[in-house]
Amino acid sequence: MSKFVSLLKKELREMLTAQTIGMLVFLLLMMYMMGGMMNKSAEEASEESSRITICDLDKTGFTESVLAFLEHPTADMQNDVNEFELQSDDYDAELERVGVKSFVIIPEGFTDSITGGEQAELIYVSRMTSLSMMSNMNVGSQTAVQLINGAVKSAIYSQKVTNGAMTDKEAALLEAPVNVTEKTIVSGKTGEISQLILYSSLYSRALFMPLVVYIMVLLGSQTMINAVSAEKIDKTLETLLSAPVSRLHIIAAKMLAAAAVALLNAAVYMVGMNNLTMNVTGELSGDYTGVIKELGLEFGFRTYLLVGIQMLLTMLIALSISMILGAFAKNIKSSQTLLLPLMFVTIIPFMAAMFIDITSLPGAIKYLLYAIPFTHTFIASDCVLFGNMELYAGGLIYQVIFLVICMTIAVKIFTSDKIFTATEGNSRFSRKKKKQQEE
Repeated sequence: MSKFVSLLKKELREMLTAQTIGMLVFLLLMMYMMGGMMNKSAEEASEESSRITICDLDKTGFTESVLAFLEHPTADMQNDVNEFELQSDDYDAELERVGVKSFVIIPEGFTDSITGGEQAELIYVSRMTSLSMMSNMNVGSQTAVQLINGAVKSAIYSQKVTNGAMTDKEAALLEAPVNVTEKTIVSGKTGEISQLILYSSLYSRALFMPLVVYIMVLLGSQTMINAVSAEKIDKTLETLLSAPVSRLHIIAAKMLAAAAVALLNAAVYMVGMNNLTMNVTGELSGDYTGVIKELGLEFGFRTYLLVGIQMLLTMLIALSISMILGAFAKNIKSSQTLLLPLMFVTIIPFMAAMFIDITSLPGAIKYLLYAIPFTHTFIASDCVLFGNMELYAGGLIYQVIFLVICMTIAVKIFTSDKIFTATEGNSRFSRKKKKQQEE
């Protein structure tokens, strides 16, 4: 039994290294930060759903009673109803003036339609600023549309019960007394389409762009760090670097080979996933192709080109960092441990871009995510489609600077003897500690 305990302790010492514990702590902190961002977004969505911004152009006793109902639909439910005056037909300017993401308009003749036994019209206006999931799931003032529909149904039902039996036409009207015309604004352009339908039509592309970037970084980084660390450990790198070949050519060849393999894997994965989801979203997208094109949300050549440039820079940054990390590996196990920080700082912006609009986050968290170069590639499609080209250009410049720094470090390591002497445990602190233990 004592031998088993000794073996167990030995294995635990080898597996629970300082690097492993550090990575676990880092992972916990990153997950805590992600949980905080998601929680804050959920709270904002919940608050937004109870904040109703409405314009009453009909101004009758009936619409006044509807507005009163919106404030207190039930005994334990209270909404923040903000009534405003519409100053123009430019809905984009009105959203900006009022400072909201959406509002509801009760047009003139609303009451007359209800009392005349006709379907009443209601206008719902919203602005779409991102392809992230949570920014399109809970849009403010949607609650108002549902409650107004419920209030009108209740009023019609009460009136018909008082007057006696309902006709077939009245019963049909009771099913849908209000027709909602939804208008979605994208970069100043207005389309007569629901924001949720628009997001559903673009969902597959919104999902694929960040996913492909993440797969490219993951596969490319693993390929590079394994190649460098394995050659260093097997002493084949020493032979290769001593050959009459430029070391810059060796670095370039390794990066291009790793990038090619990562691109191939990403392409196969993208095609496979696209075929799996096309049956779900393809028909829906086809029905609204004209509106999508009119709003500028079509994934055309320009979009793919601009996003592709940032994808290339991201791939090169990840490969250069992996090459540096691979130079410090002392065995295959340590090479995987060294890769963990890169994976963590990749998955954080990946998850954030999938679920929330990063540009709407509080300053400190937003700029912390912007400091990660991969973030700018994950949000590149949003920047291009929604006209935020200043952020795109800033991210592109930042990535170029980051790549130059990483490549400079990688070239410095590979063109000197540090490639043979550098290891993760070869720092001055580690050597001093080792010397003390020997004494």
